[in-house]
Amino acid sequence: MNDVASMRPTQAMKIAKVKEHIGAIVTGLDLAQPIDGATQKKLYDAVVENVVLVIRGQEHLTPGQLQAAGELFGELMEDQNRRYLVDGFPLISVLDNRHLDSKGQPAKVGANATWHTDHTNQELPPKFTMLYAVAVPDKGGATSVCNARAAYEALPTDVKRKIAGAKTENTLISTARMATGNPDVVKAQRESTRAPTVHPLVRTHPDTGTKAVWFHKGKTETVTGLSPEETQDFLQELTDQITQPQFCYSHEYQKGDLLIIDDRASLHKAGFDYDHNQHRRLYRMLVRGDRPY
Repeated sequence: MNDVASMRPTQAMKIAKVKEHIGAIVTGLDLAQPIDGATQKKLYDAVVENVVLVIRGQEHLTPGQLQAAGELFGELMEDQNRRYLVDGFPLISVLDNRHLDSKGQPAKVGANATWHTDHTNQELPPKFTMLYAVAVPDKGGATSVCNARAAYEALPTDVKRKIAGAKTENTLISTARMATGNPDVVKAQRESTRAPTVHPLVRTHPDTGTKAVWFHKGKTETVTGLSPEETQDFLQELTDQITQPQFCYSHEYQKGDLLIIDDRASLHKAGFDYDHNQHRRLYRMLVRGDRPY
């Protein structure tokens, strides 16, 4: 950040909480303009505190301005799905209900309609996922986010004891999910020679020291001591326990919304409940994270 930008006075930004445990909305900010250091820190801290932050009114951003906004939150990383990218911007991927798979068929998006956190098969999964609304349906198609930190704290002691120290083995797709998975992902997994990536089921947030339940059910091959099939059942039970209404926020997009999720303390899912004749198109950016511990 140059000296001129760092000295520029803060814009008339307001941050309003949505719910007690999760969510906040930012207004009065134009991400196309230089952002001073104080504002940058407030935005970062607001994501960490509220788990998901929505910056409204950014429909005028060019891809270059969007990428610069993403870089306010850290180093951007490549999406492992390289099939759909914004032309000229390889760090911005495209989520679109009109995409086709390699066989020319409508791409399955159901996997994103289940609770997960992103890219758990990587050694350094993203710290933040950012979703920018380019085209939205008249209703539905929300992104739902669960505060897995608050949900973990509310778990019964015996459940916390059961999952303490548990590890997950992560791949592109679990063998227990291959029959119903995206054929392109299934093919890539079958051809992969990479060993599963091992992560803790309960991770520690590097900024706050708090703990959160953290997993991608579709990418988890096993949890310590369980078979792949038992793992899927166990993680579904755990998902049902933590995704209680008080810990979740479903954001229905307005065009130009930039939604930022702290992946280190959350699970999220895409809404499938909209007229699929209407267009839903989001740009996604990922901020590189640290190795979970």
